[in-house]
Amino acid sequence: MRVAWVTDVHLNFCDVERMKVFATAIMRTRPDRILITGDTGEAEDVAKFFDLLAAIAPCHGVLGNHDYYGSSIAAVRERVRPLGWWLPAAPVRLTEATTLIGVDGWGDGRCGNLASNVKLADWQQITELDGLLWCDAEKRCATLQTIGDGEAAALRAQLATVECRELIVLTHVPPFPEACWYDGKQSSPDWLPWFTCVAVGEVLRAYAIAHPGVQLTVLCGHTHGSGEVQAVANLRVRTGGWKPGAKSYGNPIVQDAWTVP
Repeated sequence: MRVAWVTDVHLNFCDVERMKVFATAIMRTRPDRILITGDTGEAEDVAKFFDLLAAIAPCHGVLGNHDYYGSSIAAVRERVRPLGWWLPAAPVRLTEATTLIGVDGWGDGRCGNLASNVKLADWQQITELDGLLWCDAEKRCATLQTIGDGEAAALRAQLATVECRELIVLTHVPPFPEACWYDGKQSSPDWLPWFTCVAVGEVLRAYAIAHPGVQLTVLCGHTHGSGEVQAVANLRVRTGGWKPGAKSYGNPIVQDAWTVP
């Protein structure tokens, strides 16, 4: 089976011509499935954009923080759950050897500079996070950690149901600080709290150690910088993004395409 991987395409920033260029780039990879690791659009149009990509090939994906902008986490998930492509709804058997699972993930305020002055639009654009822009660091991190714990629990539940030799995990937010890439290097301590889901990383690491015969490949995005880290001998994390200096918003690209064993 041939898969193409895209992330952080932010199609709401694209005009018709740029959308055509992007669609052509995907079609050239001749995918049987398209894997999407979040930030496809915003709450009002994310489902529409998935439908457009599904016209090329069946899609499987997770949601990113921008996909909730203008609404709530609960409302967007309720809307997309019945559509069939949102991975937290159920694992997908791609081949006899390979299973696909996923969770959205969330920057959960557990690493880096927790008193960071970096402010995110999330804290005004997403109902559940409204007010975090002005609250103290302790309350902000506690709120984000609760969401991160929920993502970790959802991942743990999925992992308990799978049996395979190869496991592909889609998530939006990098699960380890070492996987937070920007401009060719690790993100700074001020950005790490909002760009790492430590709770998800702990679940992945524990599973990989407990199942040495399973090869895990994690695909994520969020940082707009590309890189790769081998977290454990059988756990590889690939962060999708753009080369240093390249435009990201309004410039959707195919991160990679390959044949799944």
